[in-house]
Amino acid sequence: MKKKALYIVVGIVLILAIAVWQLLANLDSIVAGVIEDVGSETLQTQVSVSGVSIDLTGGKAGIAGMTIANPEGYSSANLFAMEGIEVDLDLASLGKDVLIINSVRIDNPQVIFEGDKSGGSNMQKLLDNIKSGSSESSQEQGGEAARMIIKRFEFSGGRVKGSTELKPDQALDFKLPAITMSGIGQAEGGVTADVVAQEIGTELVSAVIKAAAREGINKVIEEKTRGLLDKIKGKG
Repeated sequence: MKKKALYIVVGIVLILAIAVWQLLANLDSIVAGVIEDVGSETLQTQVSVSGVSIDLTGGKAGIAGMTIANPEGYSSANLFAMEGIEVDLDLASLGKDVLIINSVRIDNPQVIFEGDKSGGSNMQKLLDNIKSGSSESSQEQGGEAARMIIKRFEFSGGRVKGSTELKPDQALDFKLPAITMSGIGQAEGGVTADVVAQEIGTELVSAVIKAAAREGINKVIEEKTRGLLDKIKGKG
């Protein structure tokens, strides 16, 4: 009986070992699926990634070929296209109440800007989606959502192309200034992912609007959108 029991125990251990091995072997694709599902739900538009690579021992993660589709009502082009995103995790924070991300780096992203006659744009619509999605998420989760701190966020080499109905004969094509943010969520002791999305999204949209204004785009864009930015930042 003891020998039979030992066989059973060994069998269970082997099954668990195989299950863990399969999980780790497929971890990259699992994370890619989570990014697409959660991202699409939060932004209310399709988020896709072509690949994810994770180094658990080094605390590194890479996301390749990430795209964010235009919100409903705009063209079929992708609003954002990012060839690569590099993430550096604080391994000691894994499994704790607050996840510490040392850095997030996005290089050479491509942005398609589409403006309408009222001064609105696809980027404004995306921020509207984030805001409405974060409100619903907070109500559903009751304050129990996972929290994080991002020590440093870098967005560099960005380029904006597109058009606006305010100046239909003028094609947009200009570089974005580099964006660097530090200590996201640090003062609050950690914030939820939707808050991170709002902070980064607001900073990015503001940079695009200011850059567009410098390129001679009608100031109506900036004036129409300023109210939204102030509202998101808590000024309105």
